[in-house]
Amino acid sequence: MKHLAALAAVFIPVAAQSVTLDVPKGRFVYECQLTEICKAGKCSSLDPVIPVTLDRVEGNSKGTVTKQGKVVEVLVFPGLGTHEFLSISAGGSVGYTVNDETGKVSVHTSGGQMHDERGSCAVTNK
Repeated sequence: MKHLAALAAVFIPVAAQSVTLDVPKGRFVYECQLTEICKAGKCSSLDPVIPVTLDRVEGNSKGTVTKQGKVVEVLVFPGLGTHEFLSISAGGSVGYTVNDETGKVSVHTSGGQMHDERGSCAVTNK
């Protein structure tokens, strides 16, 4: 019985570690084009379109957004078929919601620069 207890003490933690440490992580990059802007309920086309890159790693709660050469670290929240990339600052917040199935992206801002933008994304798994 002593030997059985000693073996259990060695193998149970090793088995638990192998289960909890073997989490697949993929990198997902969304290459987006913002094509429309809406302010006070009125929408118009963006010309030229604005390229935006959203980057996240599966299982991490942080990612990055690159827009017009500026890289911002954001929080990433999974939803039902979507991912939300959220940046919060003293001046307000910016949220990018990407539909994983359709590739549509919507941007919602609050604070002094309040407006919405829309467009589409192509996603790659790296």
